[in-house]
Amino acid sequence: MKKIYQASITILILGLLLSCSDEKVSEVSEEHEKGPFYVEFVSCTKGNEFSKSNLSKMIESWRMLPISSELRGSYLYDPIKEENAFGPSMWWELEWESKDAADSAWSDWTENEEVMAWSNEYQNVMSCDGAGRNAWDILIPVSASHFGELNHSGYFYSQYWTCSYKNGAGRNEMENFLPMHSAKIKSSNLQGTGYHYGVYFDRRSADASHSDVQANLVWGEWANSKDAMELQNQNFANNFQEVFEEFDKLGSCLEEPDTFNSWMLYTKDSPDDSDYSPKF
Repeated sequence: MKKIYQASITILILGLLLSCSDEKVSEVSEEHEKGPFYVEFVSCTKGNEFSKSNLSKMIESWRMLPISSELRGSYLYDPIKEENAFGPSMWWELEWESKDAADSAWSDWTENEEVMAWSNEYQNVMSCDGAGRNAWDILIPVSASHFGELNHSGYFYSQYWTCSYKNGAGRNEMENFLPMHSAKIKSSNLQGTGYHYGVYFDRRSADASHSDVQANLVWGEWANSKDAMELQNQNFANNFQEVFEEFDKLGSCLEEPDTFNSWMLYTKDSPDDSDYSPKF
């Protein structure tokens, strides 16, 4: 984690490196719900028919299926490198209002004939381990709009640090640390980067596809591009030593993050807004 902070605090269904669009959507309100929310990551594998165009068709068809009103958002992550703490998987993230809401939606999903037809049609594009989904609670202390507009394409760059507690600390201590970190972030000169972050607290069961990966929490960071993230990396290296010293009392992380090209697939606030359909 020391290297992380010196360089900067630089994670249902979804190794091409796909480019992002420079187009923007209008800035949304700074007001946002911080959570915690219940999150599931579904591990996905590219099939022999995987391509940008087929992935676009798959996601467009997915958006036409019945989507639970309890689903807050959905995001897709394509790893930039194969050597990651959580392996070479693609990831489809689902953010729910609660675990009960997620369990109910999955029950309906697996019994829906339209869903079965969709899964069969696109199984050679990408297959996902829904039964082995990995559960977390997420807190999102900084709004996605705090440092500017989102990419019109739905693209964002993300990096995820795999972390563990130390010195007898736990979730309460980490949550108490976050306001200090967030205040420093919000006072930084990062306008236009779209930078924000979230902390995932582990709720994985023994049946999760990646339950063997040791992690008490995962620190996720998101920005409009790799270059935008590098601005935060440098900002952290230059200005966050005091913040790091406080974090270092509570936890440690792996020296390198898992990095991804990422896309917004769906948000509850604008489920019918075509601007949020990802462009791969």
